[in-house]
Order: sequence, then structure tokens, then C-alpha cells
Amino acid sequence: MRRDDNLSRISIVLCFPQDSQNIGSVCRAMKTMGIEKLKIVRIEDINHTRVRQLAVHAYDVFENAKIYSSLADALSSSSLSIAFTRRQGKFRKLGFFTPLLLAEYISGYPEGEISLVFGRESNGLSDEEVAICNSICTIETSEKFPSLNLAQAVQIACYSLFTGLRDYEVKTSAVDAVRLKESRDNAIKCLDDIGFFKGESLEKESYSIFIKDFLARASFSENEMKRVDKFFNKIYLNIKTFNTIIFLLMYWLIRGRNGRIQGL
Repeated sequence: MRRDDNLSRISIVLCFPQDSQNIGSVCRAMKTMGIEKLKIVRIEDINHTRVRQLAVHAYDVFENAKIYSSLADALSSSSLSIAFTRRQGKFRKLGFFTPLLLAEYISGYPEGEISLVFGRESNGLSDEEVAICNSICTIETSEKFPSLNLAQAVQIACYSLFTGLRDYEVKTSAVDAVRLKESRDNAIKCLDDIGFFKGESLEKESYSIFIKDFLARASFSENEMKRVDKFFNKIYLNIKTFNTIIFLLMYWLIRGRNGRIQGL
């Protein structure tokens, strides 16, 4: 996949943006680096004049933006979603990217939409929003003043991708978030039905997020995802069959023992 093709499948997702000027600056930051797909979650009281003033010749990015009522809806068509944050959330991700490592990773990622998610200007992304995404990317900053302006963060991310993406032959397509959720739900149900979670809801939720993220980062195709589903289904059926055999053996052993006792 060539760099321009890679850039064209990347969407910038703004979660609850609070400043019209920042939205305009984000549009400009995106377009200068060849990224033009913008998604906005819960946009309110937007001053279109201020957006246009800051966006300059990139105002069309805002005009073509798609508006969503929730982050989950905004990411439903994505195969991979990356939260830009310094925090790792309530259920911490097991790994994270820097912008340069993210460019390297996306270079070889199979065909599929990729979303880069940015939070509010005031306090970034919530733990729940980070958990919805598949991984995180952290922009290294000075501890003396680590906070980045929203538009600055988007500019750094877009620049890193524009300069860091390389041509890479891709022959498969990764499934989207809806399909990932179906497979994740199937895996969790199988594990739950065989008693893996021991009734601990927190552990179940943690594994649910882990499996979703693992499947997304593995970039499985539809055929591979079907094998994952089959893997968990077979585990479930084999354990259920084994438990049934053990139950029947115990039943007949107890019945036979009782019969012998009654015959004494």
C-alpha cells in the first residue's frame, strides 16, 4: 500500500471538542499532511466563522466531517482505533505506541479504516473512551509542562504519519469494529459458560477489553476471524462434553454403589 492510500484511510476523531478555533486548526493540520477524513462526536455551539478563519483553505474538511452521537458509533466502521492520551485508562492497555512507531505499524496494517481519537481540550479522553479504542498513542512531552493543545497534538500525529508511512504490500483486509465485537462477545460467552470468570464481573470486563484489543491489533481477516470463533466454540463444546461424561460416570458409579448397598 502506498503512502497516499494509507493516509486516505485514516480518520481523525474529535471527542466532544469545545473550541471552534481548535476545530479549524485541526482541519488545517490534517489537510497539510494529506489526511482529510474528520469525525466529530457530540458537536455543540460551533462558531462556523471561527472554524473557517482558522481552517483557511482546509474548511472543506469541516464541511465534509461526519457527526456522531457516541464514540462507539464513530468507530463502528474502523478496523483499528488508537486513543491519543497520556493516561492508559481504567483497564490499562498492555502496550502503547509513539507517533513514529504508530506510523511503522500502520504501514503494514491490512486494508481497513483506521481512526485516531483525540479528547476534549480540558481533560482529554475519559477512561471509558480509552477502553473503547484498541490501543493508545502517547506523544512524549516535557514533565515541566506536558499538556498539548488539541490542534498541536493532531498536527504532530499527522506529521508523523505523513513522514513515517512507507510503501508496503498488503494483500488482506482487516474486519471492522462491528465484526470484532461479534467475535469478542462469542469468546466471552464461551469462557463465561465454562466458568472461566468465577463470577467476577470486573475480571470479565477486563478480559472483554483485552480480547477486543488483541483481535484488532492482530488485524485478522474475515477467514481468520471465523477460525478464532471456531477455536472458542470447540473449547466450549469439548469442555461441556467432558463435563457431561464426568457427570454420567459419577451418576452410574453412585447408582451402582447404592445398588450394592441395598443388596447387602
